[in-house]
Amino acid sequence: MYKMIDLQMYNDKGSMLIALQKNVNCPFEIKRAFYIFGVPKDVIRGEHANKNSQFLFVTLQGACKICVDNGVKKEEFLLDSPQKALYLDKMLWKEMYHFSENCILLVLSDCYYDKDEYIYDYEAFK
Repeated sequence: MYKMIDLQMYNDKGSMLIALQKNVNCPFEIKRAFYIFGVPKDVIRGEHANKNSQFLFVTLQGACKICVDNGVKKEEFLLDSPQKALYLDKMLWKEMYHFSENCILLVLSDCYYDKDEYIYDYEAFK
């Protein structure tokens, strides 16, 4: 399962705030967070599936595209606003690409890092 989630933005004293909370706009308890930035325009990130981890992707700045593949169907999403998040359940192939020069992609997960849960062979994933 995967879906776009609209994140509510609050205007506070002329600045903006978006809060991410379990079971409000994030469907899991956050155990890990990382961000990707400085990606050259022609580089594809991801290119793997995860056996156990769920993810929430948010562009804090700039834009990128994410292709999600469940083994039967592929769908492309444009993340270009901090008010949009993309939720991915486990066992989905993901590729992130077309990063704008200033893109900062925040990734939240419900699992701690475990190198053994990654599937890098697309044929094995399908």
